[in-house]
Amino acid sequence: MREKASELRAQRAKLLDEAREIVERSEKENRVMTKDEEARHVAICGDFAHRDKFPGEANQLAQRISQIERQIAVDNMGDETPERRSRPLPHEDPANTGDGKHRWSLMKAVRQMASKGLEPLDGLEKEVSAEISHRTDKTPQGFFMPYRTTRRTYRDWDREKRALDSNQGAGSVPTVLDRDWIELLRNKMQVMAAGAREILDLKGKFAIPRQNAAATAYWVAESAAPTGTNQTLDQVLFTPHTIGAFTDISRRFFELTILDSGEEFVEEDLTAILGRGVDLAALNGPGNSFTPLGILQNTGITATRTVSLGTNGAAPTWSAVVELYTIVSRGNAADLGEFVYLGNGDVEGTLATTAKIGSTFPYFILDDNRRIYAKRFLATQQLPNNLTKGSGTSLSPIIGGIWNQLVLAYWSGVDILVDPYTGSSTGTVRIVALQDMDIQARHNEAFSVIVDMVSNQTQ
Repeated sequence: MREKASELRAQRAKLLDEAREIVERSEKENRVMTKDEEARHVAICGDFAHRDKFPGEANQLAQRISQIERQIAVDNMGDETPERRSRPLPHEDPANTGDGKHRWSLMKAVRQMASKGLEPLDGLEKEVSAEISHRTDKTPQGFFMPYRTTRRTYRDWDREKRALDSNQGAGSVPTVLDRDWIELLRNKMQVMAAGAREILDLKGKFAIPRQNAAATAYWVAESAAPTGTNQTLDQVLFTPHTIGAFTDISRRFFELTILDSGEEFVEEDLTAILGRGVDLAALNGPGNSFTPLGILQNTGITATRTVSLGTNGAAPTWSAVVELYTIVSRGNAADLGEFVYLGNGDVEGTLATTAKIGSTFPYFILDDNRRIYAKRFLATQQLPNNLTKGSGTSLSPIIGGIWNQLVLAYWSGVDILVDPYTGSSTGTVRIVALQDMDIQARHNEAFSVIVDMVSNQTQ
């Protein structure tokens, strides 16, 4: 059945490439699709207005693939043979824990990879990496870390690096009995909390078809024919960008750690710094050749969907923050999902102390339930407080949007490389984490921004 699923995936990929070529050809020639081209595109991708009746060949193949994979998962439940166990995961792995409980171990995999091939990767760690490689048709440079680890913290990654030795991990040496550690204070990730979507395990080129123009209705005289018009489609194209981070683990940490949480310490540090990098890029990425484009630097949003407070920036007003929602509603995007406001800590404090009505007993823009205009407000220091406009400085942004229209697409699991050579003179092992992903807004109309808010908070 796995071979059949792979065959269907190849057929679907070929169909999607054909659909993409139809759109790219018509756009290159600066024209709408011909009737034959449009009919073929609908046959492949489906009729978006009548998806139930005309799902399209590609979507039908996707449904068949899903059915086969679901049956494979059912067939393998409880099967502990070496060839088939771990499909699906998790399963019991006594070799890892000794107590019959399933546990994938990053530290065990790192130790094996750091042994210069004398002790190759084996057990559950090898199975998980092989399974992720099979599902994504990608070969890791080291080994794949499962999504289970990263899901705890919404893929908490960043472009930072930090060294982890027995002093920094002092809570993990035998002289300390506490089995926990004091976490680093980090910027809060809010993009996923606001409702952004994830697409996992992509292969090759990927695009989401998008209708960008509708047919037009005409009133006509009796026996007269209306003017013919067509719906037109474009695509939201996703291109892989690589985000990475590394951490150094000292020889003493390997030898002296007594914590189960020592394992989590390393995993969560990598996922925390990487995830914040993804979150930051979604909000404020420059959109260059190696970094995705974030909302604050997307000219499709900032050029026409910005509420200006003043020539040099100004304090927020009730009408301005409501206008953020009005812009989205005016663009017919308000019904696509939940509208959520995002700002930094300065924005939160200012909105919570700025009256929208009254003076003696005022009602504030941000109410006691952390809502604006009955919409959720989320705060994160991922958003800057040092923007400039005219002579204004230390300005802050506010983003309002339907966040399920922001898509985070991932091409693989987390690729872990183990480098025992860079710090070989001190016995330090470097763990490098890499991830291929991209971020795109399905509809720019789903977002609006303020970029010139003056804070009344103490800097």
